[in-house]
Amino acid sequence: MKQNDIDLYKQLVKTIFKMRYKGSILGFLWVLLKPFFMFLILYVIFSATAGAAGGLTSRQYAVYLLSGLIIYTFFNEGFTWGMNSIMDRADLILKINFKRSIVVISALTMALINFVINFFIIAAIGVVLDINYSINGLLYVFLICIVMFLGMYGISFFTSIWRVYVRDLTHISELVLQLLFYASAVFFPVEMVPENYRFIISYNPLAVFIQSVRNALIYGEITHLKFVLASLVVSVILVFVGRAYFEKHILKVAEHF
Repeated sequence: MKQNDIDLYKQLVKTIFKMRYKGSILGFLWVLLKPFFMFLILYVIFSATAGAAGGLTSRQYAVYLLSGLIIYTFFNEGFTWGMNSIMDRADLILKINFKRSIVVISALTMALINFVINFFIIAAIGVVLDINYSINGLLYVFLICIVMFLGMYGISFFTSIWRVYVRDLTHISELVLQLLFYASAVFFPVEMVPENYRFIISYNPLAVFIQSVRNALIYGEITHLKFVLASLVVSVILVFVGRAYFEKHILKVAEHF
């Protein structure tokens, strides 16, 4: 990226940050409060049954639940904000000539910033709850974060274009993401799902990422490594293919704003 592009990227991230919490009394605290209140509700309701089903102590279930919520929120925000990035910055695109892909990456950066903040919170909570983190486990979580970010970046090149043409895509994605929340074992262990339906979770990439993060944080285990590495390769390919698609179609979308 050229220096002008880097400067624009930084400015866009700052602008998105300010606009997202403009007029809010609590402002940036919502980044912490939303997952916390969701965690509190689910923990009170499911800690006894879900923890016992997964062989987890109450302290382990707290980290189990928090990590699931944070990974899901990261995907939800990254997917949603990446998809809406072009429409959200339509006024800027119509007025200024610049590299349009910067709009996409700046939107995803906000999701990444939120994830990093929430991850440090969960790390601190885990320390208080006497969860012994391993260096390898934390590095593995970092790798999974990179894989997910690249994957969402590649997907956003497609969805941000489609969103311009298909306005119903917002409502469709909301429904799909809600279904994905329940299909990813965010707040319950896989053992609670009847065996006939466990394939739904087994073949769900987000559920695999969530489970891998949990095993890395709680037990220090590196699980599903082949899947994560394969996903990394797919994500990198997706970025290059998506970028080519994006560059080909971005010049034609302005007339549909």
